[in-house]
Amino acid sequence: MRVLTCLSLEHHFPSVILAALVCILSCLLSMRLQRRSERSDGGVQVAWLVITAICLSAGIWSTHFIAMLGYRPAATVTLDVNQTAFSALIIVCGTIIGSYLATLSWSFARALAGAVVGLSVTGMHYVGMAAYDLDALVSWDLRYVIASVVLGVFFASLAFELSDRFDKGLKKLIPGLLLALGVVSLHFTGMGAMVVIPLGASEGLNPVTFQILAFTTAVATLVVVGAGGIGYAVEAGLRERSDRRMRHLALHDIVTNLPNRACFSAMVDHAIETRAGKRLAVLMIDLNRFKEINDVWGHQAGDTVLCDIADRLRGHERPGGFAARLGGDEFGIVIPVEDETALTEELNLIDSLFQTPVRHADFEIITSASLGVALCPEDGEDRETLMRNADLAMYKAKTDPLHRIQQYEHALGEAVRQRRELAQDLRRALETGQLKMHYQPQIDLKTGDVCGYEALVRWPHPVRGLVSPAEFIPLAEANGLIGRLGDWVLETTCEEVARWPGSPKVAINLSAIQLNDPHLVGKVLQALVSTGLSPTQLEIELTETALIHDLRQSLSVLRRIKALGVSMALDDFGTGYSALETLRQFPFDKIKLDKGFTDGLSDGGRSRAVISAVVTLARNLDIPVLAEGVETADQLELLNMVGCEQAQGYLIGRPAPAENGAPPAVQDVMWRPAEPAATHYGS
Repeated sequence: MRVLTCLSLEHHFPSVILAALVCILSCLLSMRLQRRSERSDGGVQVAWLVITAICLSAGIWSTHFIAMLGYRPAATVTLDVNQTAFSALIIVCGTIIGSYLATLSWSFARALAGAVVGLSVTGMHYVGMAAYDLDALVSWDLRYVIASVVLGVFFASLAFELSDRFDKGLKKLIPGLLLALGVVSLHFTGMGAMVVIPLGASEGLNPVTFQILAFTTAVATLVVVGAGGIGYAVEAGLRERSDRRMRHLALHDIVTNLPNRACFSAMVDHAIETRAGKRLAVLMIDLNRFKEINDVWGHQAGDTVLCDIADRLRGHERPGGFAARLGGDEFGIVIPVEDETALTEELNLIDSLFQTPVRHADFEIITSASLGVALCPEDGEDRETLMRNADLAMYKAKTDPLHRIQQYEHALGEAVRQRRELAQDLRRALETGQLKMHYQPQIDLKTGDVCGYEALVRWPHPVRGLVSPAEFIPLAEANGLIGRLGDWVLETTCEEVARWPGSPKVAINLSAIQLNDPHLVGKVLQALVSTGLSPTQLEIELTETALIHDLRQSLSVLRRIKALGVSMALDDFGTGYSALETLRQFPFDKIKLDKGFTDGLSDGGRSRAVISAVVTLARNLDIPVLAEGVETADQLELLNMVGCEQAQGYLIGRPAPAENGAPPAVQDVMWRPAEPAATHYGS
């Protein structure tokens, strides 16, 4: 009752409201600043602690000072400036210490911090009251004094203790309100503890002067607190902007700015949940030969391709559909499906987005992609199943260059899984040395002597048995293993052949992907130097298909390899599109006729005439011709008759591993060299 009587009868009520308003605003802001300092470290934390202490101490001291200016005792009142200043120093020091303690990791640090702030408010209050010099007898009710201290310390400790629990939404106002309650209850309970008995007539400062001073103090304090609030708001805005940026980066690809895999997964889940009975198509897309783009034109060109395709996909998005970059050269798309016809048109349109050349610097980069499609709900009703099945269909598309778009089928899953398992086995085979080199002899038809060997890689699988190169070579190309495989073949062949007696010649096949390797020349040189194999013993075989991809770049690489002393052979001659142009631009050391021409020798005169024409052309260019796939003595004799210089095939010798540091032997062939007909050479 004494507190209420003092508040209602001995105070100027507008001053009380003003003091309470200043207290609430400063405490609310200060507790937010305190949380900001707790989340910082180093010099930034020190800065926030200072700002917190200034705002809190200014607000609490002003609350006390304004309320005291609103106090109307029936006695003369004067102010002691020194004691008033000392009271301000007490609250500044107390809030600095308390704010610092709250940042510590102790289990009771926040409660202790609140207690320190509560005690500093107590000290400030009673020192400030001592600064009021009253012309009266003053007595104190110890019960109210104790109650004021308990209230101030309790609510301040509770405010700091709950600050980390109530930190979201409107709940974050609770700690500030509790602290304000503690300050106000301490002040007015302390005022109620004081009993004033006047000694004479009341004189002193004019009440109007008190009101002006109270108002001025409130304005000054709110300016200080407002400055802190503005700083907090600006920093919070910058932090929110930074958080949004970080969230964006966490959910988007940094190169293309498309959603990334994590974001795509969440978006697919949402699309499935909200499809309301409609069908969805999930597409997994993989760029073909993207590694070659990076290797040949550089990673900047690769990024240009990715960004250009991303722009096309963004421009193509349909209502309810979206696209993402899932990583590397892989993209994902979800589109709503109306019917099969619309789906087919949409897939063809998306495929065309990847076929359009990309302009980079002064040249165009030709791209293509493999698309796998899975439908919801036919091929799966959850995101994981749909993405896995679309991925399986895409993998199938990569192995079939004639069908770049593949829709998931239940039978497809098992076949693709087996190919994936085989691809994983191939990767392990390269790591564990399962692969073996076999060598097939080549003979000179004039003498019957061995003139060289072709190196052929074989894979004796521990479970499947011997895996055909026709199966694992395309598998290596589709899974990015052909480069490692080609490097292993080059190094192993040079190492084994270097130990053979007689310095025989060995031919190694080179793929188009290897030909685009910018380090190819260095790898060839390193293999020769490290094994001691003479460059004249090594022959590189290339198909016209491998050359046609980028003829200018390929021929430049071949000239550099040839400069090392390595010879070159054009493999599968006659099966490409520009065989004569290729021979015109590059001086090959040998032409290898495709097995199809050899097989056709027994069918009539057309294959024989073609071989004769090729031999005549090669003779004029001073290039020997080797026929592949010789399996019968009749074929061998006919080849000799038309002037073919060299031959290779099962009749002469099957591919076999080198044993005891020696090449495989040639089979005993019942054949004798024959004089070729003069008409087949021209005059």
